[in-house]
Amino acid sequence: MSIYLGKQQLLATQEMSVTHGIVLELVRIEEGLGHKLYMDSYFSLPALFNDLFGRKISCSGTIHNDRQGMSKDISSQAIKAKKGDIITQVREIQSIVRWKDKRDVYVLTNMHTPPVEGNFCNESGHAVKPRVLENYNAHMAYVDKSDRMVNSYGIATRTWKWTKKLFFHLTDMAILNVFLLHKTCGGKMTNKRFREVLVRNLITESHEQNVTASGVSRGRPSPSVSQISPLEVKHSQHWPSKGKQCRCHVYAMKIKRGSTLYFCAKCDIGLCIVDRFERWHMQVNV
Repeated sequence: MSIYLGKQQLLATQEMSVTHGIVLELVRIEEGLGHKLYMDSYFSLPALFNDLFGRKISCSGTIHNDRQGMSKDISSQAIKAKKGDIITQVREIQSIVRWKDKRDVYVLTNMHTPPVEGNFCNESGHAVKPRVLENYNAHMAYVDKSDRMVNSYGIATRTWKWTKKLFFHLTDMAILNVFLLHKTCGGKMTNKRFREVLVRNLITESHEQNVTASGVSRGRPSPSVSQISPLEVKHSQHWPSKGKQCRCHVYAMKIKRGSTLYFCAKCDIGLCIVDRFERWHMQVNV
């Protein structure tokens, strides 16, 4: 990971762009090991691909047709591509592939055999993807899936300070990595459920650490902790459930009549969901 902080000292020179220097900085420890590197159009550059190939790192990635070093011939307006067309241009060790579906897609690679040129559509009339693009989608899909999973239940909030955005993003990434480790160990929880359990455990741990050995809290406890402690801290699982109509236990204690459809799943007693459920569990020792 490399965080862009504006003007910074990278490996960039007059002949080398900033993105070129960033990639070289990140892959420095992987040079000479024969890795294959996939990247999106923000980083793809012919000069960078040549540089990495000399370091025994093969590359493939989508690229804009107006990037520096791109041939104007393959993207020329004179070459009108139809849906399903595959146009290839080979320059030394690099291949530029132009594939037309709903729009033109350009792929730069030095790890794939150049695809056969022509028009390729299936029986339904859909354009057939060349192998170089299928491989790119397969490997970049992990990055896209990671972004989707992080953004689904992200904790980041809108703020003018980029440092706060960075902090929340790194926290989201850490939670996602732990969730993936949980899944590899046979865990069955969903991403949402995992985050809910994590939050409850963090609240519990924070509350327990804020209590001295004598049981006196250090400082004023927050309202949320004081309200949630009788139910959450003890993992008591006193949650409302809906069932058959029954008599409210709180009303019964006051010799009053009151019926409800809700009851406590653990206490197994009827409790009105409004006021009575909270009052019962806050007053009794659960």
